[in-house]
Amino acid sequence: MAAFLLSVIPARPQAVSTYVRDAQNNIRSGQFVEALKNLNIAIQTDPSIAELYFMRGYAKFSLDDYIGSEQDFTKSISLFPYLPDVYVNRAQVRSQQQNYNGALEDLSAASKLDSTNAGIFFTLARVKLYLKKYYACLSDCNHAIRLKYDNETVYIIRGAAELGIDRFDAAVEDFKKSIGMNPSNIYAYIQLGTAWSEKSTYDTALVYFDKAISLDSNNIFALFDRSITLIKKKDNTAGLADLGKIIRLSPYNSYAYFNRAILYNDMGERKSAISDFDKVIKLNPKNIVSYYYRGLMKMQENDPKGALDDMDKTVELLPDYADAWYARYEIKLKLKDLAGAQKDYKMAMDIAKKNNMPADSLTTKKKDFLQSLVKLSGDFEEMNTSNSKFQNQAVEIQLMPMFRLFQGRAGYDVIDLYDTYHKDHYVTGILSLSIHTYLISDSLCNKQIEMQTKRINTGAELADAYLQRGVAYCGLRKYNEAFADLAISEELDSNYALPYFARAVTRYDLILLINTLDNYEQQITIGKSNAKTREQYTTTELEHTYDAVVCDFESAIKIDPGFFFAYYNRGIVYCKMGNYHRALEDFSKAIGMRKNFAEALFNRGLVQIMLGDSQAGCEDLSRAGELGISEAYKVMKRYCYK
Repeated sequence: MAAFLLSVIPARPQAVSTYVRDAQNNIRSGQFVEALKNLNIAIQTDPSIAELYFMRGYAKFSLDDYIGSEQDFTKSISLFPYLPDVYVNRAQVRSQQQNYNGALEDLSAASKLDSTNAGIFFTLARVKLYLKKYYACLSDCNHAIRLKYDNETVYIIRGAAELGIDRFDAAVEDFKKSIGMNPSNIYAYIQLGTAWSEKSTYDTALVYFDKAISLDSNNIFALFDRSITLIKKKDNTAGLADLGKIIRLSPYNSYAYFNRAILYNDMGERKSAISDFDKVIKLNPKNIVSYYYRGLMKMQENDPKGALDDMDKTVELLPDYADAWYARYEIKLKLKDLAGAQKDYKMAMDIAKKNNMPADSLTTKKKDFLQSLVKLSGDFEEMNTSNSKFQNQAVEIQLMPMFRLFQGRAGYDVIDLYDTYHKDHYVTGILSLSIHTYLISDSLCNKQIEMQTKRINTGAELADAYLQRGVAYCGLRKYNEAFADLAISEELDSNYALPYFARAVTRYDLILLINTLDNYEQQITIGKSNAKTREQYTTTELEHTYDAVVCDFESAIKIDPGFFFAYYNRGIVYCKMGNYHRALEDFSKAIGMRKNFAEALFNRGLVQIMLGDSQAGCEDLSRAGELGISEAYKVMKRYCYK
């Protein structure tokens, strides 16, 4: 992307200069999450400065948050629409989202502002290469070169366009020119290897792939292309090794699992192939070919029912797939469903006739699976390596946790506040809550129990004293004592929202704890009797179930309808219950009451993606990332830009 320092933007006030300087240093050192924190403060201080949005857009782009990046570049343009670099950056972001028309519009606007900017024409060339407009791409590359574009990548782009129009020698010359300018650019070697591999000159191709890998042994693109070449060369063992390394580096790489499944099948290891197709389908539930091939392999493994399920899914996703109808006909014959088989055979023949396919092509028994090897496309960079980008690190996708009352002192970066001023039945004007359970130490809880017991003995604010002691008992996992104190607090003041809120959290903690234990009697003691523990706390009756947790949060909300933390927490419980639409409503209510509720935005984003609304979900995740939930960028990398 273009440089992030824009000296021609009007000068910024001194009040934000420190944050901007820190953000610039963060960006230079690749600390993009930290840069966002500084830029957010600067924007809050003065939201009228275009440069701040440009820099934040740059940081978000570097975290692969293309949605948020485009929004910030757009804001920067609206405040100061005279800088070509901002349009160029937004064009690159739009290209990443496959909004090529929008990208071309931006580049046109940029060229009107500065017709001598070589970077504009280079970016135009890249967009046109994506669109396979090879001659137009060549023209823009040549224009950029005439304007003294000094990066060797322009020759890689031009070489790729030359390959697109089958000018092999010209392409090779451009790739070699790029290497001459920068012998360390591994992508020129990869392109050369790919070019020779397409010519079936595998040994020459491998020389270039090996060179690329010698420069970066963990480069996914080089390993992937080398694996395909090795497989074509019938060196299955080496090809398998490369695919295995890719999967270790990039555990969400469905392309690698797909190709390894094809290779395993060719090697006669069908169970391993089926296992890899399982992973492809988990990563991409709409991968039609994986269902089809897995179904064929299950038939070969004498699993006709499993094969039928896969063919059912295949024809559901692609009703005009004649091969799948014919395969299902054969499966139903195996299952002795003659009527169903006859219908599927007729459907297969009708589709074949409509598509001008010879009928005997469907009856060919042998499939050449190796013809289905896929090439790597998109951005599958290194994961879990020392030089990995933050967003490329593996992440276990899960909801942000519940908020709970916090009785100690901590920095504002780990606690959240709820204003109870002018609200009835609250003892203090501000409540402290946190999602960070590590803050709740045994010493803190014991100190609270001692202090609240003294309050109870003196009769001071009894409802709150019993509440606070119950919260402390919960922190120590002394659940019987916690429930007893919270019940007394409720009896003393039935219009106090916090006993219901705290009891809901306590019940939720207890349910999760019990669900993680394999042997209740040996691993947990609640109350006086281990035998009673299992009987009392593993019951499906109302007392300690998710329904009971929901009821307690509802009671808290009824007393204090503005208690957005209760809506947020109840949304988490609804997710656990599988009631995702109700969860969505609760997270939305919480966000409506607290605009910048980062955790609620993150959780709502996950739920929306799971319900199929990826656009809305990714927008929420982008906003959550901007507000400090750095895990959002890992989730976006996996789910938002396929």
